[in-house]
Amino acid sequence: MRRLSTSLLIALFLAVISVASATAQEVTNVATLAAGASIGNVSSTAAFTAGANSTVNGYVNAVAAVTLGAGSSVTGNVSAGAAFTSGDGAKVKGSVSASAAFTSGANSTIGGNVTVGADFTSGANSVISGNVYVTGDITLGAGSKVLGSVHSGSGVITFGAGSTVGSVK
Repeated sequence: MRRLSTSLLIALFLAVISVASATAQEVTNVATLAAGASIGNVSSTAAFTAGANSTVNGYVNAVAAVTLGAGSSVTGNVSAGAAFTSGDGAKVKGSVSASAAFTSGANSTIGGNVTVGADFTSGANSVISGNVYVTGDITLGAGSKVLGSVHSGSGVITFGAGSTVGSVK
């Protein structure tokens, strides 16, 4: 009887551990995500590049530059230790922080704030739902929208035809 109880307790303990392991979000140290592929959270010790139409189901933290291919998406925040570049139609549901320049492709969307340690350029018809904080110049492509405020450390803001911002600080 005692042996049976011990066996049941061990089995229950192992089941709890396996469920906890299966539900925990994995963090992967990768430099490249293939086109069309999906992955969970990314914490790269180098640069990170996501191929076209790929998906990161979580956040991206990279020591160096982050590049998102056309049509790719990130469901969380992006933090780049260098430049950030996104292709046409790329989507980030969270915020983006880049230590160097930020360049987004046409029709891209950012769901949160953007913080940039250099110049910021948005592609045509891009939408940023939050605020933009830039130490350098800001260039908004034609039809671009920043729903929040823009803050330029250099004081230079260039508006493309039909681009709009919530306010300039």
